[in-house]
Amino acid sequence: MNKKFLLAVIFSISSLWAQSKIKPVIIEKNTLPQLDSLQAYLYIEDGESKKQIKNEQFNQYTTIVEDNSKAVMAGREPEFLFFKYKVAERFTVLELCARCNINYDTIITLNSIASKDDVIKGETLIIPTVQGLFIPLDKCHNAIETLLQQNYKNQNLTNPILYFTIEGRSFVFLQGKRLSPTERAFYLDSSLRLPLDENSFYVSSEFGSRKNPLSGQIKNHNGIDLAAEEGTPVYAVKDGDVAYTVSNDPTFGNYIILSHDLGKQSSVYAHLSKIFVEQYSFVKKGTIIGLVGHTGMATGDHLHFEIRKGGKALNPREKLNFK
Repeated sequence: MNKKFLLAVIFSISSLWAQSKIKPVIIEKNTLPQLDSLQAYLYIEDGESKKQIKNEQFNQYTTIVEDNSKAVMAGREPEFLFFKYKVAERFTVLELCARCNINYDTIITLNSIASKDDVIKGETLIIPTVQGLFIPLDKCHNAIETLLQQNYKNQNLTNPILYFTIEGRSFVFLQGKRLSPTERAFYLDSSLRLPLDENSFYVSSEFGSRKNPLSGQIKNHNGIDLAAEEGTPVYAVKDGDVAYTVSNDPTFGNYIILSHDLGKQSSVYAHLSKIFVEQYSFVKKGTIIGLVGHTGMATGDHLHFEIRKGGKALNPREKLNFK
């Protein structure tokens, strides 16, 4: 990226920011300048050896971030500039933020990243140059977004408020704000909880190949069966969207499918006697979503529980400690 182009982009973004008191700044990923590497130095082949050269593009970016931090501390308006970066290295979110010298609070709220364990390799992220929180004004995509909306809905946000439309979603930007301890805990805690209380069940059928108790055929069992009394509470194992609620299915009876981490993972809860959530709603980990039953093709009261990743069933024991 040459300096004339960089200055033109800065001027364009700054002009839009001035207008944001009236209308939102529109940010589209495909129009943003791209960072090819997050390394301060690059190595190029020079005959039989490698030559180290400065990565001018990334150094320009880090200079803008540093200048913006100084401007904010001095009470001046920063230069709002956004880049994009396709994650080629196997970075964690925290490692990427450290390279960019941007708080992870800013990166994860701008890019709707739900968990510190989200795999970002191969993803194209928007990389900002000003620290703060991006709070969505439309439908939430994860628990952090839900908490942010709840925590700031009755507060006088900024004066003037900065609005952005980013990839079609509406955000308000809170310059210099950080996640609260509760919001940070949701991001850092990527673990799953048991779908039933620990002492309320026993494992009656394992994951894998087994003889179907009704047909007698050898079939693949894509989940784990947890025998429990009818009416035992069933909990969401992780924050997620209610992708499906189905009643009276011939096989699964009444069942729920939750979608987690923007669809990267899902959990299934089958043979329920009651369903307490509505399709397309958002639920937090630990929410009671239904009750154990024996609806559908079931020989007794139990919860059939599955975990799927990329549509493929995983052994729930790989994710949870079922005694």
